[in-house]
Amino acid sequence: MNEKRTAALNIAFALLAALGLLTALLGIGMDALFGTRPGLSWAQLTLIAAGLLGSLIAFPLRRPSIRRRVWTAMRKHWRPSLVIAAATLIALELILAAAGIPPYFPLATAEIPESFYEPAPWWTCDQAGCRHVYDQALAACENGEIKGRRCIVNRQGFHDTQDFTASDDLDERMRILTLGDSFTFGASADIGSSYVETIEANFPQTVVWNAAISATGTEQALASFQTYAPILQPQLAILGFNTNDFTDNLFPMNRFLRLKAAPNRAIQQYRIDRQGNAIQLDPHQLYHYAHGVEPPASEIERLIGAARLATPALKMLDILRGGLFESALTTQAIDLTRGYLRALRDAAQDSTLLILLIPTPADLDTPGLRYQTARQLMRELALPYIDPIHALNANDYMPLPDGHWNTAGHQKIGALLSDCLRVFHISQDLSDCEQLRMP
Repeated sequence: MNEKRTAALNIAFALLAALGLLTALLGIGMDALFGTRPGLSWAQLTLIAAGLLGSLIAFPLRRPSIRRRVWTAMRKHWRPSLVIAAATLIALELILAAAGIPPYFPLATAEIPESFYEPAPWWTCDQAGCRHVYDQALAACENGEIKGRRCIVNRQGFHDTQDFTASDDLDERMRILTLGDSFTFGASADIGSSYVETIEANFPQTVVWNAAISATGTEQALASFQTYAPILQPQLAILGFNTNDFTDNLFPMNRFLRLKAAPNRAIQQYRIDRQGNAIQLDPHQLYHYAHGVEPPASEIERLIGAARLATPALKMLDILRGGLFESALTTQAIDLTRGYLRALRDAAQDSTLLILLIPTPADLDTPGLRYQTARQLMRELALPYIDPIHALNANDYMPLPDGHWNTAGHQKIGALLSDCLRVFHISQDLSDCEQLRMP
């Protein structure tokens, strides 16, 4: 019996040593696995250190002789060992507190302010979709609440230098309406160098209206098309389809609130739960997310989170949970997206509709489930699309957590689309474009 027990312990400590090494490797590879910020964060360093320490402890304990010596020492000195361990933990907690490091969970529920958020006055959503309020947006730009590219706004509230109004020469010019989210909006590109702006520069005689709005889904694109296509009468409509549209389509279009204490910061009113469903957050949950942490799942987790020493472990748990749940793709998300794409296709009967698939950096090597599903939907709905995976590489993206195309990436996509537009200008038909994937 003792021999079996010894053999079992030998195997158990060998497995623990291997588990420690795997934990350290998980910390090192967290960027690639879950799309975290490049570089080693404090939480990742803690995970690496804990894994290596566990492995170093477990590895020698595979030998029965060492286990016996350790057990004897522990039995003999367990009281002072406990006192030293407790004093060390208390001292570390006090040092972290003195350094100004907050606990993981910001405040108790009763201490959460009744109104710490509000709708942004420069933002509106209705049946025509979401957009900026022109005068309020200009005022927000002046006081610094809105910056950069977002301060280029027309009177209809979109990121465009021209108003979406009919002009005398519209009938004489080629007309293009672009739809989508932050990629089509031009996020992270130098002003004047987004893929939409690249198209405009390559075809100066063409009217290009950019109706893209950041952090929106296909429902927003449909609403924008139904509102502005009757005015522009576009020959071509281009939808930039991002794979996060599947999730965005689960949310109402008006998703964001701003923090009163930090007016230039926005928080989402909705999240995806662990079953992949969209839920509206209550003030308690909103307050935690506003501070960059997941709300406690239980009272035990809240008590653990009151200790500053627990912060790295809980942050790592958030990374793991976020990576797993964000990658989920539910039937509801697919069905909603299919419905919006079908409605957009049907609404664009008098225009040619072209879909630009937008891959994530992870899709470049091996297209993920969402990207593969997007391809399938395009074929199912008989939508012509451009798949730019072959033309992009990791250097065309901003580092995470941004993840948008940088200027070089935008210009590559602008060049791809421009090749198709030259064909379209000649024949009013995209079928001869080499980049096009026809259903």
